[in-house]
Amino acid sequence: MAKNYSEKTKQRALNLRQGGWTLGEISRKTSIPKSTISGWVKNVKLSKRQQERIENKIIASSAIGRSIAVKKLREKRKQWKERIRNKVKYIRKGVLAAPEIAKMLCGLLYLCEGSKYPSSQAMTFGNSDPKVIAAFLNLLRKYFHVREDKLRCRIMPRWDQDIDKLQRFWSKITKISLRYFYKTKADGRTRGIKTMRKDYMGICALTYCDTALQFELQAIGEKIIEKWS
Repeated sequence: MAKNYSEKTKQRALNLRQGGWTLGEISRKTSIPKSTISGWVKNVKLSKRQQERIENKIIASSAIGRSIAVKKLREKRKQWKERIRNKVKYIRKGVLAAPEIAKMLCGLLYLCEGSKYPSSQAMTFGNSDPKVIAAFLNLLRKYFHVREDKLRCRIMPRWDQDIDKLQRFWSKITKISLRYFYKTKADGRTRGIKTMRKDYMGICALTYCDTALQFELQAIGEKIIEKWS
């Protein structure tokens, strides 16, 4: 059943509308549904200034609504990602518990991002993600026999990046001394093009001059995908 409102209540809503209030503002002020208020004030003539105020309020309200919606969406995505991360926690335990699995992971990473024999005859692994570089290098050091003095590093930066800064960054990530970094120069193809990503630190390429190790990593990766291809 529709609720009956007094003339005084209706007049109050009219007065607020004539003052340039939006339907939402009047509804919040009077606790009356916007649909009801809309019928009462549909014939109210507004000045240009009042119309502009209402339009600005609607725009501002929409922006606030979008902001709230974005925050809710971010929170939902955060919860969604956390559920999936919890679901795959067993993976980390498996890698730590079985050296063979860790070696397979290292081989798969190399097959995806490493140079292949025979077109190359040295182990070279490159990526722009510090976590990928650190993971590969940690696996390599722990489960394969490598000499630290044979590990080399080269940074491939964009034109507008500070090479010295990047080398210090990657030296910290890789734990490779700067004296083992190859000299490099910026990519000329990026001259005049601003680097938009603030966290982009160039590409880090690890090199280890051992063809046997290179082919072992490659063969591990190939053996794994052979079964599923």
